[in-house]
This record gives sequence, C-alpha cells and structure tokens, in this order.
Amino acid sequence: MKKQFNKTLLGSALLAATLLFSGCYSVFNGGTGGQIVDAESTSIPKQGIANVDIYAYTESSVRDSDYNRWKEGTVFAPSNSYYGHTTTDADGSFVISNIVWKETKPDFGKDADYTTIYLLYYHENYGLTKDQTVITSDSTSDTVYAELKAIRKTTALNISINDVANSNATPNNVLVKVSVPQSTETLSAKPKVYEQIIAGNGIINISYPRWKNAEDKAEGIENEPEVSITYAQSADTITWKACKNTNNDYAFYEDDFSITKKVQNTNYSISLYGKATRIYIPTVNGTYGNSSDSANDGIKIIMRAKDSDGNYTIDCGEATTNSRDLGDGNQSHGYFSGLGNGFFFTDDIYTEKNKSIEVKFYKIENDSEVELNTSINSFRSDTSPYTVKLN
Repeated sequence: MKKQFNKTLLGSALLAATLLFSGCYSVFNGGTGGQIVDAESTSIPKQGIANVDIYAYTESSVRDSDYNRWKEGTVFAPSNSYYGHTTTDADGSFVISNIVWKETKPDFGKDADYTTIYLLYYHENYGLTKDQTVITSDSTSDTVYAELKAIRKTTALNISINDVANSNATPNNVLVKVSVPQSTETLSAKPKVYEQIIAGNGIINISYPRWKNAEDKAEGIENEPEVSITYAQSADTITWKACKNTNNDYAFYEDDFSITKKVQNTNYSISLYGKATRIYIPTVNGTYGNSSDSANDGIKIIMRAKDSDGNYTIDCGEATTNSRDLGDGNQSHGYFSGLGNGFFFTDDIYTEKNKSIEVKFYKIENDSEVELNTSINSFRSDTSPYTVKLN
C-alpha cells in the first residue's frame, strides 16, 4: 500500500520531528464523514441509521481479516488494528477526523496529498459491511454515503393488558416477558428475552433474523417467529393474576404458563388478560323487619361471605339499624347501610369473569347470632351497591 497511517498525535509529533531532520517524508492530516442510511427506506431522503459502528483501517488486508472472522448472528468484535472508531448520530451521520499519514512522494508535492482508508460498518440489525473512501489532506469532507439493507427484522408488539371482567385496560403494573427465537436453519442461537413493565398499554420492540435460509432470502419470504409470552403483576402484594379468555374459560393460568403468538408484519397487536385475586365485597344497604316498627332500630346486623371450604367465615362488616326521616314528619325504621364496604378476601381459583359472592346475614339477639332471611344472598364482585330486605 502506498499510504501509511499513524495512530496517535504523539506519534504524529515524533514523525514530524523525524521528517524535519530527514527531509525524506511529508506528513498530512485529513478526515472523513458522511451518512449511513436504510437502503429500503421509502422516505426522501432515505432514513438514517443511528448507532452504526464505523471502523477505519489503514490496510485493506487487516480490514478484510476482521470482516472474514465475523459470523452472522454474532456481535462484531474487531481486532485492535483499526485506526479509528465512531458511531452514527440519530440521522445516521458521522465524522472521523485527525487521520495522519506520511508519504515519500506526495502526488501534489509537499503541499497536499490524498489517501484511501478502509471501512467497516456494523449494526446488529444490518450486519457487517465493507467500504472504502478517499480522503484529502487538510480537510474533513463528507466523502461517505452508504445504504445498508437490514438482515434482521424489528417488530413493534402493541400490547394491551385488560381486566377480563370488563375488558378495560388494567391499571396494575404488569411485567411482560417476551422470548424471541434467534435461530435459523443455518444459525443456532439462544432466544432473546425482552422485559417491560406495562400498565394497560405499551409497546415492546423485538428483533429477530429476517430470513430462515438463503432460499427464503432470495424469494423475499421473511421470517415470522413464534414468540412466547409470560406476564405477572409487578407488586409486593399480588392482587391480580393472568387468566384465560377463550371459549368462556376465564380460569387463572398455572404459575409456569406461557402464551405463544406467531409474529407477523412490522406492527403486531397482542391482547393479554387477567383478573383480580383480591375480591372486594360490594357495599350492601337495606332494611330489617317492619319499617313502621321502631323496635327494629338498634339491632346489630352482621354479614359474612362463604369461604372456599363452603363455610361462612369471611367477615363483611357489621351495622346497627336506625330510623330515617321520610320528610313528612314520619320515620322509617330498621334501616342499615355500609355492610361490605372496604372488606375483601383473596381467591385465585375462581373460574368466572367476576366472582359470585354468597353471603349470609345475622342479627345479635341475647348475645347469640340468629340467621336472617334475605331477599338477595348472592352478589357479583363488580356490582355495587346492593339493597336487601332482611327479616
């Protein structure tokens, strides 16, 4: 090769001092820059590619050696023989300056010269590409323009996490994990796992090999991987769990569950479902006995819900009956309110969209509990308040 680079400014200073006394060489300095864009971009101008690693070499053989050692699907790890390195900005632009070389017979005498530098461009989604450019002394010009074609595909997963009871987006923070296959017919690699906490709706961008094999690449048949998804509430106290939503089956998933989806296109929508494990008791109001009898005031009423063993042991509060003014000088007696309000229990095995809560009511009479008849004894967890008649 005709031209030779020197890596450090100290080396450049020493070289300049040597040349000053020897009179055999001339020292030149220059740089290059430019833009790296997506070859398949349809915008005008084409969209730049951010975070492309640019490596500059003094020798084509060294550059080619690094290029040939790289295998698709692996991270590029160059030798230490490159001259300089930088990365592209958000619009794909870059600059490499302060490139120094010496020349015994400059093409334009001691005043100016040019030389060739050899380049590698690396980006996970675009692979490794060779290039070269000519630079001139005393300038840093935009001499590089390269269009790269993606070897990997990026898909935006538009994920909605809904409460199955009402199909509304859940307000709970949910940790979503997406396992994406990275192997092809010619490459064996571990799946990539993407994690993100989502409350209601969110986007997870996943990346994977664009083609399964050379034949699919030649025919333009792009990979449609089958991803595995798990999700769970991100909280110290679990009050919500993932559940099914198929064929009237709303049961909770087992702890080791995963959902598979075949990803297609560059945007793919996925709906996930869950429901509450902390079941709040609906607020219950009502009357006891004959509303015209003042003897029905001052009665302590207790409400209890059925537990998973079929016993009525879950405390739903207590209230004392009282009278209400009717506005015409008369009163109504036996009124109570606020039972169930603020009380809850945990159930992570119920299979309906909503929990049906069976309750019983009691009154305290002579220090004993007496079960009461009721007009309603089954409540839905998502409905409140209820009004009941007790006697």
